[in-house]
Amino acid sequence: MNPPPPPGPPDVADLCELIDQWTTFTADLERQGYNFDLDNWLNDVDVRELILEALPMFSREEMGDHALKLDEADRVFISATRDFKRCVWGHGTARKEKWTAQKNWWYFRTPRRSNAQLEDELATVR
Repeated sequence: MNPPPPPGPPDVADLCELIDQWTTFTADLERQGYNFDLDNWLNDVDVRELILEALPMFSREEMGDHALKLDEADRVFISATRDFKRCVWGHGTARKEKWTAQKNWWYFRTPRRSNAQLEDELATVR
């Protein structure tokens, strides 16, 4: 039995789809705040981490308008969030993954307009 073939080259369309997802999320966050729990917040900000991981594979030219779209979505996210004193995934995960507030800033921010459940859960992050 032969091993499966290696994966093909990355596709810029996959990165553009992630950027579209991030853009929709940040626009909703700015417009209506955040009404979900911590698990949802972690899933939502993980999209930005996936984008970071894919960025070195493509030039801004290959990304086209999506490069500007990402810049704008990041600005919107920053204005709709506030600094959080630790990584939303917790200190242990941040250390294991080598995430920092400088490089992986989305993991060190929380919504300006939030809800009681998320705030309660954030208070337990260590």
